[in-house]
Amino acid sequence: MKKRTVIKRHKSNYPSPISFMAGEVVSIGKYDEEYPGWVWITKTDGNEGWAPVQFLEIDSNKGVATENYNAVELNTYVGETLLIEQELNEWGWAKNSLGSFGWVPLETLNKNGVRS
Repeated sequence: MKKRTVIKRHKSNYPSPISFMAGEVVSIGKYDEEYPGWVWITKTDGNEGWAPVQFLEIDSNKGVATENYNAVELNTYVGETLLIEQELNEWGWAKNSLGSFGWVPLETLNKNGVRS
């Protein structure tokens, strides 16, 4: 895990984040141009959101999840210290000081660890 400091606030634009379990089938939509490696999916319940292509076996417009995933994003504030547990496609799975987890864009964090 890496400690990183927030240098630009992040607020999620997705109030109902998607999640899926390994083996779940989803519909495949557009690929993200801003953050390569992410694809827009639709679940059978109609919920939609971004998912990492690495977590899906994609065949045309259908995908099967290869592992569990949760798209919750972490709202952050400048100066906050986060623990980054995983980095994927320019995003990091982070934990804040309150124990909340979520994805944050790596571009909103300093590159060299915690700022003093």
